[in-house]
Amino acid sequence: MFGSKQKEPKFKFNLGDEVKDLITGFSGIVYSRTQWIHNCNTYGIKSKTLKDNKPMDNEFFDEPQLQIIAEKQIKEDRETGGPCSAVPQTNR
Repeated sequence: MFGSKQKEPKFKFNLGDEVKDLITGFSGIVYSRTQWIHNCNTYGIKSKTLKDNKPMDNEFFDEPQLQIIAEKQIKEDRETGGPCSAVPQTNR
């Protein structure tokens, strides 16, 4: 087991896809994906609708009970604010 290459997880949905839960009808945007040791993929879904003028709680669903509504809604070429090679200059 040790030293063996692990395969990259195979996910059915991409981050940013809009999906719908077939059981509850909850729909939203995929914002996280998790692969568990028993090979069950789960997805964190953020609703696009408000409830009482507030964002709804995020929900998590297993892959088999989700259906795609629309392909990826986010852009891949956006700045992430990650590590940089130079410290920004201050205005002091």
